[in-house]
Amino acid sequence: MAKKFLVIMLVLLIAFGFGIVGVAFGQSGDDEKSSEKPKFGFNMNLNIGLSSYEDSSGQQIAFQKFSFFPEFSYGKLGVGLDLTFEFDGDFKLRDLDNDGKADTWTKFTDYLYKIYYVRYGHKGDPLYVRAGAIETYTLGHGLIMEGYNNILFYPQIHQLGLNVDLDGSLFNFPLIGFESIVDDVLDWDIIGLRVYSRPLMSLDVPIINQLKVGASFVTDLDPLEVNDPTNPDYEKYRSPKDNPDSKDNRVKEFGIDTEVPLLQKGKLSIISYADYAKIGGKGSGGLIGSTLTYDWFRFIAQLRFFGKQFVMSYFDPYYELDRATKYNSLDTITDSYMGYLLGTGFSILNLLQFQFSWSDGFNDAEGPRIQSGLSTVEGAIPKIDASFAFDKKDIDNFKDLFSGADTIMQLTVGYKVSGMAKIVFIFKRTYTPSGKSTDQTFIETQFSF
Repeated sequence: MAKKFLVIMLVLLIAFGFGIVGVAFGQSGDDEKSSEKPKFGFNMNLNIGLSSYEDSSGQQIAFQKFSFFPEFSYGKLGVGLDLTFEFDGDFKLRDLDNDGKADTWTKFTDYLYKIYYVRYGHKGDPLYVRAGAIETYTLGHGLIMEGYNNILFYPQIHQLGLNVDLDGSLFNFPLIGFESIVDDVLDWDIIGLRVYSRPLMSLDVPIINQLKVGASFVTDLDPLEVNDPTNPDYEKYRSPKDNPDSKDNRVKEFGIDTEVPLLQKGKLSIISYADYAKIGGKGSGGLIGSTLTYDWFRFIAQLRFFGKQFVMSYFDPYYELDRATKYNSLDTITDSYMGYLLGTGFSILNLLQFQFSWSDGFNDAEGPRIQSGLSTVEGAIPKIDASFAFDKKDIDNFKDLFSGADTIMQLTVGYKVSGMAKIVFIFKRTYTPSGKSTDQTFIETQFSF
């Protein structure tokens, strides 16, 4: 009953959001009549190469890969498809779970999952809607959900997530807004919603009239979902069916937050915020933080206060991996503790984009966490595009930095052969649905036209 109520409420909000898409689209169309009408756009990426994955028996297997990524756009609307065919040495479609059936090409829902994304607008717009792959998602300031992704087990597991953000400024009513996320529209399990308000906007007092307050709620209605093809119950409880054992293990977390811009002058801004959250049946915690931004430079600092049975960002990038055991593991946190985060991001000579953060607790049992990224600015280095993303938690020592455990990583290096063709090498360290760390490699020739 609770699941039905939550789904109905969020469906109404999302339907409202999509209704606004129509209104906004109509408005934008009216506005553009006097300037420029929306244009149709089309882009096609064709990849040919080799890929390597770990199958259900733990063996690394190579496949010949052919991928088509058509993208269509009209104004703020965009659609991207992922049509990937991978053949083994016998020219049979990929079968990582060894069940005799081609992966992701056997059921009707498999074809729906070929939609990599459908979107309206762009992140940060007053109205943003995206359905499909969610690489990283943070709700509010991240105390409850930070960096969550629904593609941790991709390509073994496909999910069609949904993200709807709406700010009332779209209607010249900036008092309210909301952010929302669903892990898979074909199997609503992880559902998040944050509603916020700027209650003092009518006051003619700088800074104070920009005060923002919010309330968040995130739940996992099926934490014991069976995604591992090697599990004997896989077919019985396979998504989008729910595991009935999850009924008494559902996770709920709610929070409140406040945010105020202390300084906004030219290229300089300082935003401060405070958050509090409570995990249902477990503990609570909070944080205070500030973000300083000046042109190409950003600095973030947070001080965190956590009680027993509480953890920062319960829904984090690793959540799909720890999902079934994370709630009970909170019982091992028997003392209150404090923590911190320091982070920065900046551009280097307009050639490289760099970001780095370090977070740790002063007296907790877990080691620190590092999140970093480095990428070339598009077109800055002739013929070369490269990026590196690294997320490592619970670091015990320097040697542990290089272990595969508790690590998500991706290295991409591309060499432009011509204006249309590029040779790309991709290395990923991620996880299989069985929870085992695994490496994936791709060598492709990409054509764009």
